[in-house]
Amino acid sequence: MKHGIGIGIIDVQQNDIPHPFIYSNSRDNNTICLIGQTPYIKGKFKLGSGCNELNQGDKVSTIVDLQSNPHTFCLVINKVLQPFCVMNIPDRVKFILLFGNKDDEWEFVSLKELAQGVDLNKIEQRRIYLYE
Repeated sequence: MKHGIGIGIIDVQQNDIPHPFIYSNSRDNNTICLIGQTPYIKGKFKLGSGCNELNQGDKVSTIVDLQSNPHTFCLVINKVLQPFCVMNIPDRVKFILLFGNKDDEWEFVSLKELAQGVDLNKIEQRRIYLYE
């Protein structure tokens, strides 16, 4: 992928935000990110996730469920839950927005607390990844 936009989270304890592709030392890369249609967890890509490709103009919701045990991270693109999630995320996170081109933009619409978390039964077990 030559250019791609991305969205994700990182452990709030990490000051430097590494590029999501850097995987040589996963202890130094605490990112979870979707770039294009590929999830990256601590720098390692997860092919075959079945995600929609992230494009300019898409309405994207990042769901960070800190009430569930374990904590989870999911994405919704254009009102469609993406078929992957990450479990055991940190207690506190920062949000990441990636730009593929100088003309790319993100519009932050809202931050809200949901009444209930995501039904993880909608996600295949093999696409539930651990944050490790």
